[in-house]
Amino acid sequence: MTGDQVTGAPNSASSVTPTGRLGFRGRHATPRERAEMLDQFFFEGARRVPYLQRFVVLMILAAVVASGGLANNSAAVVIGAMLIAPLMTPILGTAAALVVGRPKRVVESLVNALGGAATAILVGFIVAQFQPQLSTGVPLPEELLARTQPNLTDLLIALAAGAAGAFVAIRSEAGSALPGVGIAVALVPPLTTIGMTIALGRWGLALNAGLLFATNLLAIIAAGGIVLVLAGYEAYLGRLGQRSARRAWALLVIAIVVVAIPLGWQTSREVDQGRISTATVRAVATWGPDMTLTDLQVDDSAEPTLITVDLIGRELPTDVDGLAGMLATELGRAVDLRVIFRPMARVSAPAP
Repeated sequence: MTGDQVTGAPNSASSVTPTGRLGFRGRHATPRERAEMLDQFFFEGARRVPYLQRFVVLMILAAVVASGGLANNSAAVVIGAMLIAPLMTPILGTAAALVVGRPKRVVESLVNALGGAATAILVGFIVAQFQPQLSTGVPLPEELLARTQPNLTDLLIALAAGAAGAFVAIRSEAGSALPGVGIAVALVPPLTTIGMTIALGRWGLALNAGLLFATNLLAIIAAGGIVLVLAGYEAYLGRLGQRSARRAWALLVIAIVVVAIPLGWQTSREVDQGRISTATVRAVATWGPDMTLTDLQVDDSAEPTLITVDLIGRELPTDVDGLAGMLATELGRAVDLRVIFRPMARVSAPAP
């Protein structure tokens, strides 16, 4: 039991779940209730070594499963890795330690979380060495690439997952929601993606996957901490402790703002790409009503914007320049249009 434990017999079940301004009972948590909450995230004395052993084993297994799922483009396997991963415990433990003003436990939880993260990255790097299909020049699996394109939606998901994780921690009757929390927020897949993309020499993708993990980490701590404060777990820290707590929360908010900047840029880019794609589909339908658009790619990092369309039809219209002109007019920018055309033959045979 933690240092917050008080002596005496346990209270009734109703007192195990404190309330606060979340509307459960309308009061602050007692020292006993804080201790019971902290015991979910911190393992003292004889419990420490077994916990760390379990943590390391589960991290390695989750990372192996996630790496295999990403390499083989299997969403189901990746989901399984999310359920195995034990990272939510030290991350929510960081939030809990912040709320009750335990700096040493904040450091301890962060060390555990970052150690687990480093383990997953290393496992991803190793597993990538045994996946030759990743380095053959073909496009990388969509499941892997999905972890390299973080946006503001990922920040929103992580905030909601952090709040849900803390809510489950203080409301034992909501424990059935815990697997859903593990699935909702991607912790291990971005980490193994970092290792795998580093192994492939794709440093830009590795950086983006790192941004996704940092987003999840910071948002879970912030949202989990806010829920614990609202539920009445915040302890009286004294003037010095309050000053340190405010400094810690300010640093956390600043860090979230820092990661939100590239997330906002990526979101804006995706919105712009969506607008370009919609305009291209309309333009192709007007320009070649007999054409079937089978693939569309937009590279807005090129100058001018590169649009590649893959078309199937009986005959390609001669005025391809007209399609490019329609797109430039619609988008209000110069475009570089590339058309891949595959003829489709239609043959009829009489009945014998």
